[in-house]
Order: sequence, then C-alpha cells, then structure tokens
Amino acid sequence: MEQQMPQSPTTSQEEPIKEVLISYLRYWPWFVLSVIIALIIAFIYVRYSSNIYQTSTQIKVLKESEGGLDLTGLEGAGSVFDLNKVNLENEMQILTSRKLIEMVVDQTELQTRYFVQGNVKTVELWKTEVPFSVHWITPDSILNTKEAISYQLSFSDATTFTLRTTNLEDNLTAKGTFNEPLDLNGYSFAIEPNAQGVQTSDTAFIEKEYVIRFQPKQQTINSLVTNLQVQPIGDKSEILTVSLQGENPTKNEAILNSLTYQFNRDGIDDEQLVLKRTGEFIEERLRFLFQELDTVESGIVDYKEQNNLVDIEANVTQLFAKEGEAEAKRFELETQKAVAQEFQSLLSQRGDFSLLPANLGIESETINSLTTSYNELILQRNKLLVSSTPKNPLVVTLDEKISDIRSNILKSVKAYISSIETSLRSVQQRENTSSGKLSALPKKEKEIRTILRQRDIKEKLYLFLLQKREEAALQLATITPTIKIVDFAYTKPMPVAPKKQIIFLAALILGLLLPFGILYLTFLLNTKINNKEQLKGLVAPIPVIAELPQVEKKDAGLLKPTDRSVTAEAFRILRTNLSYFKSAIQPSEKKADVIYITSSTKGEGKTYTSINLANSLAATNKRVLLVGSDLRNPQLHNYIEKKKETFGLSSYLYDASITKEQLIIKEVLGFSNLDIILSGAIPPNPAELLLNGRFEALLDQLKQDYDYILVDTSPTVLVTDTLLISHLADVTLYLTRAHYTDVKLIEHIKEMHEQQKLTNMAIVVNGVEEKRGYGYNYGYGYGYHEEQQPKSWQFWKR
Repeated sequence: MEQQMPQSPTTSQEEPIKEVLISYLRYWPWFVLSVIIALIIAFIYVRYSSNIYQTSTQIKVLKESEGGLDLTGLEGAGSVFDLNKVNLENEMQILTSRKLIEMVVDQTELQTRYFVQGNVKTVELWKTEVPFSVHWITPDSILNTKEAISYQLSFSDATTFTLRTTNLEDNLTAKGTFNEPLDLNGYSFAIEPNAQGVQTSDTAFIEKEYVIRFQPKQQTINSLVTNLQVQPIGDKSEILTVSLQGENPTKNEAILNSLTYQFNRDGIDDEQLVLKRTGEFIEERLRFLFQELDTVESGIVDYKEQNNLVDIEANVTQLFAKEGEAEAKRFELETQKAVAQEFQSLLSQRGDFSLLPANLGIESETINSLTTSYNELILQRNKLLVSSTPKNPLVVTLDEKISDIRSNILKSVKAYISSIETSLRSVQQRENTSSGKLSALPKKEKEIRTILRQRDIKEKLYLFLLQKREEAALQLATITPTIKIVDFAYTKPMPVAPKKQIIFLAALILGLLLPFGILYLTFLLNTKINNKEQLKGLVAPIPVIAELPQVEKKDAGLLKPTDRSVTAEAFRILRTNLSYFKSAIQPSEKKADVIYITSSTKGEGKTYTSINLANSLAATNKRVLLVGSDLRNPQLHNYIEKKKETFGLSSYLYDASITKEQLIIKEVLGFSNLDIILSGAIPPNPAELLLNGRFEALLDQLKQDYDYILVDTSPTVLVTDTLLISHLADVTLYLTRAHYTDVKLIEHIKEMHEQQKLTNMAIVVNGVEEKRGYGYNYGYGYGYHEEQQPKSWQFWKR
C-alpha cells in the first residue's frame, strides 16, 4: 500500500473553504443573471422615478438690541421685556408649528397641486409653470373635505378645455372655457388664465394632459411638517438652516420663502402686540396715577392750611429767629431791670449830696436827664460851699431843687422798673409760644414728609411711565424684522434622490446577495447527499468506490456494450474499482464472487445499477448472473420486458421441487454470458423464505457456473430481508443517491458497517449531476462525450 503524504494544516483548512467557494461558483450563471436583472430594474427605477431636490434657506434670529431702536441712552430706560436671549430650540419649534405651516399653506395655496402627465410618469408643476389656475368658489366645502379631489384637464384650444374626475368610479366629464364657473362632483370652481404662469399664447400646452389635485388642509400640513427640517449650523451659532425636499425646486423655494416671511411676520406681530399691550397698560396706569397725584397734592394743601405751614424749613428758621429775638429782648429787659434796681437802691441808701453814677446803661431818657440835672446841681452846690456855708440861701435853694430832682429820679426809676417788668412778661410769653411751636414741628414734619414721600413716589412712577410710553411709541413706530435672511431659498442643482450610484451599487450587491441567499438557504435546508466528496467525509472509513451520473428517467435504461456515454464510462469505472476493491479484501481466488447491491430506501437506483453493472461485467466475457432478491418490490422484470408473476426466486424458495435450471433466463440483454433470475411473484412471507436455507444452497450451486453473481436485494431501512442473507455476500455495494438520500441515513450506514451487518461494504453514489461530478467533466469530453453535447452546454461548462 502506498504511503500517503501528510497534508499540511493550511491545506486541510483551505479544502473546506475551497469546497464552499466551488459549491457557489458552480452557479455563477445565476449570479450573473441576477446582477443583470437587478441592474436593469435599478436603471428602470432611476430612469422613471421622480427626482427629489433639496432646497434650503438660512436665517438668523435677531436679538432685540440687534433689530430695534436703542433707547438705553434715556435716563432709566430699559426694556420692559428682556428679549436679548435667543432660544433656538423655541424658534425651531415655532418654525415647524402647525399654526405657521397653515399660514404658509394658505398664502401659497398649497392645497391645489398641478401635474402634467407623461407617457410613463406624472410630473408635478408649480403654479407659475402652468397656463391656468383654479379659483375655488366654494371654499367652505373645500376646507371641510376629507378626501383628495382630482380632475384631469385637457385643452381643445387656447381657451376651451375638458375636465374629467379621476377618483370616482363613474367618471364625470365637463367642458368649459376660462373664467367660466363649473360645478363638477359637488364642487364649484373656475379655471382662470394664469398671468404669472405660461402664457396662453404659447399653444404648446394644448398637447399636454394636466391633473388638478386638491388635498385636504390637514393632509397638506402634515406632509409639509414631515418633510420640513430645521437645525442650527453650529452649537454656538444663532443661524438656522431650514431645508425641504420635493420634486419641484420652484415650489420648494416658494414654500421656504413664504415660511421665512410668515415667521418674520409672526415675530413682528407678536412684538407689535406686546408693544400695544404695553402702551395700553401704561395709559391705564397713567390715568390712575394722575388721579392719585391730584389727591396727594390736595391733601398737602389742606394739611398746610390746617397747620399754617408754608415750608417746614422756613417755619423752623422763622420760629428760631423769633425765639432768639424774644430771648435777647428778655435778657436785655432783665439787665435793665437789674440796673434800674441797683440805681434805685443806690438812691435810697444815699441821703447826702454826692454825685450819682451816670451812663449805667439805663435806657430811660428821663432817668438819664434827671440824673444829669441832679449831678449838675450837686456840682453847683459844691462850688457854692467853697465860698459860702450850707445856710447860704443859694445853697438852700439848690438843696431844695436837688431834693425834688432826687425824688423825681426815684419815681422815674420805680416807673421804669414797672414798665420793664411788663415788657418782660410780654417777651416771656412770646418766647414760650415760639418754643411750643418748635417742639410741635418734628411731628408735623414727619406727617408732611410721609405725604410728600407718597407724592414723590407717584410722581417718579408717573414720569417713568411717561418715558416708557414714549419708548413704546418709538419702538412701535420703528419696529424692525425679527430675523435676518442670511441666504434666500436655494435648490442644489443635483437631486438628492434617487441616488444613482447608491442604487446601482445596492442593485449590484442585491444581485449578488439574492442568489447567494437562495443558495445558502438551499444548502442550509438541504439534508440530502450531494456528491462523492461530501459522502466521503460523512461515511469514512467506508470506501466510496464510484459515482454514477444522473440520467433522465426516460434514459434510465440498459447501456449498450458499445455505448460511449458518460454513464457507460461511469459503470466501467465502477467495474474497475470493484475489481481492485475485491482483490484488496479477498486475495484468495474463488470460483465466483457474490456481490450484493442494496440501498437504504426505495428509489436510490439499486436495480438500475445492478442490471447495468451486470451488463458491464458481461462485456468483459465473464459469466454473470443477476439475481433479483427484492421479493417485496421487484423491478428487474421491467428491464427485460417480463411480467411480475414470471417464474423466479420466490417460487424456488417456496417450492422445493423447482430446480435452478427452471429459474435462469438465458442470454438476456444481448449477451450470451449474462443470465437473470427474476424475483418472481410477491410472497406473503419473504423473510421466512430467505431463511429456509434454499437461497444459500442456490448460491452454492450457482457459484459453480458463474464468475459473478449480482444480487439485487431489498432496502435495509424498510425491511430486514437483506440483513438476513448478508453473510452470503463477498462484497456489498451500498447505493446512495445524490439529492435524494438523506444525510440522516448516514448514521444507519455507518452503524451497519461498524456492527458488520453487511459484508465488505463499499458505497456507490448515484444520480450525481454531470456539472457537479468530480470526474465527469474532466477528460470525458475528449473522444467520448464531447461530440454528443450541445454547443450551449459546452459554453456553460467553460
């Protein structure tokens, strides 16, 4: 025995991968056809699907300081509402709000859509691209409609047209002209020439078919809200990008421009509303404050009148001045009184003719003049006494005058002191009055300050509101846009859908994956044996000595000795491999070899194989006998055109009087050295007949006359007949059939081999497709089969 070279790990690992790849590559025409079909479908889809364009616009939401009049230069000016912080999330929600979208729908009349019909597809047009427009006369019924209204319009000439309903079972038709009211399907409308669209003087539109479709408002709003996308261009940016996808770029641009206008208008309206409400509030407060200020001012006047007040500070100064004057006067009077009392005391104590003090500060002119006269008389007397005596008449006369003046002085001083005391009492009273008024002033000042504080607060608030009213009036007069359009609506020239490259790439991938998936599922769900190589891996170490090609049922007959077909060569290979296999397991020579041909189940081709193997062995001039031992389902009689009840093995096993010569049918299939024993009539107890010993005795007798005895036995899974006589065989050929024998039966085959229930098992694979066979398309076309193959098959096999 030759020593096999050990396979490297890489080779052993690569073999399954190669086998998997080969199993898929065998179906390469499927892949090519699938890719071609997928690409054709993709081309048709791209060719006839409507292009979708993306239109976008960019806007910046302005802060109040960026868009309004700056009034912060005014003292105390400030915004009543702080709008300096822009919340982009809120603005994005407003842009996609149903309220704003409804305004856009109403302004652009999006509910009415126009289409032009082509040979394959219908294209949507914007209202500026059609020569007419629809004026709905019944807006209430239109607004309340729940289903789309559709009409087909075709022109007979530049002014006459025909309308047909397209969404009703009964097509309604109406003819009309421009500006003529029509009533169709319960809706009144008029078709008017479109001044902004295609001019009716251009008669090219007459040859076209138009479709007018009116959608419910809610459906239109929902569609627009779904397709509208709003997002900031950056995390720290205040610029929003608004984009819309649709079939008609002009329509997209009109919608976005209308949306930005409505958004700006909505912001301006909100700001105007705020300013109007602010002005109304300020006016109301001003009227209220004016009344309160008037009440407070009247209260101040009444309080001052009741308390004899003009100004607190002025009154305090006046009272302090009066009190000071009274106090000074009192001090002066008290001084005069004290001086007068001292002078009186001096006059009372002095009885001589001494001089009196003059200029004591007594402010009485009478006293001062009398004192002066008195001193003059004293000086005269003193002068007289120098030259005379006190008894001098002149002196005596002077003494009398001095005494009278002195008496007058005392009376005058007494009267002066009395007048001073009267003045002191008056001054004291005035001083007490001023002090009382001063002591009451703090309380009055507190009360008047409380009133004045209320007046000042209301006055400041009044002035503040006057200022705010002017601010609101200025802002209302100079209101500015709430957004800045960074970029008007712009449509990219290249459509965003369908994406041709992606679609063709997806079609290519799908074209490859579809057959791959089908094959994968087929392989995954396939529980049948497919070929010789697969079976070798499953049944090792049981040898697989041959594989037979699949043939059509009509061709599954006998092979001729001169047949050069692939099937004939396969049986010749089986014959050769059987010879080598028999020599390896049975080196001693015997007169005849008993070869069993069996299978697991019915339909695996054991009878077909048996008769053609016998045919092939007979072609080598060997004496061959084919015995039909499948007593339950005999099939050999069909190949030699005999009846099932023809005398055969069952008769021999049942009737001991029958000899072997009566069983053998000589020289069948055109061979003088090929004989057949049929199964005979189906017995009721085939297992018992096979065990009665006559079958074994029959084989012993036949071995004397033949080189090969082929026995067509029963399937091993269905019945036990074959196992009962398996020990009589020299070789057992076990038939399996590609795409028929279940892999689950492999365990049954291996079990019989391991437990030696069948003698010298060798497996034959039947029904292998030629394109999948391991050897049938490698060399057999040269000189044997090539001339029989059609050219188309030769092409697929390249």
